[in-house]
Amino acid sequence: MKSTVHPLALARGRRGVAVGAVLLTSLTLAACSDSGAAEAPSPSGGSDASAGTETSAELAKYLEPLDAYPVPTEPVDASSLEGKTVYYVPLTQQSPQFAVTGPAMTEALDAVGIKTQTCNGNATPTDISACISQAVNAGAIAIVGDAISYAIASNAYDAARAAGVPVIIGNQVPHADYPADETLAYVEGAGSEMQVALAEWATADSGGTANVLINQSMDGKTPGFYVADALEKYEEVCPGCTITINEVTSANFSLIPTSTSSALLKDPNIDYVNSQFAQYLQPTQSGVEQAGRTGKVKGMTGSVQLGGLQALASGTFLSAATGQASAFQGWVYADAAMRMALGTELPEYTVPVRLFTTDTIGDVELTEEAEASGEWFGPTTFTDDFTTLWGAQ
Repeated sequence: MKSTVHPLALARGRRGVAVGAVLLTSLTLAACSDSGAAEAPSPSGGSDASAGTETSAELAKYLEPLDAYPVPTEPVDASSLEGKTVYYVPLTQQSPQFAVTGPAMTEALDAVGIKTQTCNGNATPTDISACISQAVNAGAIAIVGDAISYAIASNAYDAARAAGVPVIIGNQVPHADYPADETLAYVEGAGSEMQVALAEWATADSGGTANVLINQSMDGKTPGFYVADALEKYEEVCPGCTITINEVTSANFSLIPTSTSSALLKDPNIDYVNSQFAQYLQPTQSGVEQAGRTGKVKGMTGSVQLGGLQALASGTFLSAATGQASAFQGWVYADAAMRMALGTELPEYTVPVRLFTTDTIGDVELTEEAEASGEWFGPTTFTDDFTTLWGAQ
């Protein structure tokens, strides 16, 4: 395996490995035959046919909704918190995922008489810190920082915890320098699993020869960890695949079309383009159009919501998309906020993932009601399960 990726020595706390990527560098996972055609042996070293079978088996678990959501089982009595307020601070409200999670969290807390206040982080340390300070000054009982790493607002997070306001950081890998304790919790989400599922799909769809451009978010270090897990999966199942990383940020949203177009023009063999998060989908597609590659590349995205799934159904650019159960995650945040405010131990939360493709999207109800209900990922009864757990029924 030849690699031209330059490591940035980002230590990953939960697994202790180093990962990294650099702007428009390529990771080539190529095992070529004498004729120059890329071969894709199976993870176990078998034939190409075996590789396809293994990949399809892995894909199957992502293609269907769950039989039941993984709701915690330990009850919590939140009656003493009635009338109090929890702050929800998303990294940026550009992300369609947070537009589902936030209202779901509000609905969940309403069920037990707790108020929710949302403050947009605008993807800037200044605004994020201001939101956290506002929560402390308002006497919040907990703060949920969605996709906001500890490092980006460490002083504000430190001040909140010192003031007795517990912090829940969502959709982030736990920071080694800031371990969880009675004032800090992590609800990691499913960022890695979404990228791994897309890697499985691209491998199967291309027959093990995908040339993929990934528009990787640089809003903190965690998105790089998610992509690193995808690169490990490509290395495992698709040694004939080539991966190029294009770094993008929410703060430089307007530059995404140009950088995407440049990457495609630099390598005309790219045939898959992955927008890591759905908030980057539109500018990514614009970059494909600028490069004159519409209809010549297959689009992919993670953290997909209704708008992205409607785009998938239209068949104009997207061919595959992964999403995590954002409505369910809102209820998870509510559960975690109550437990943190009460000083009780948190359960281990799991946020489900599903893969949607042009072949399966026809069976999905594409409405705002379906998005909010969580039915894309499993039975909608999880809300009743939570309220029963909280004694709110």
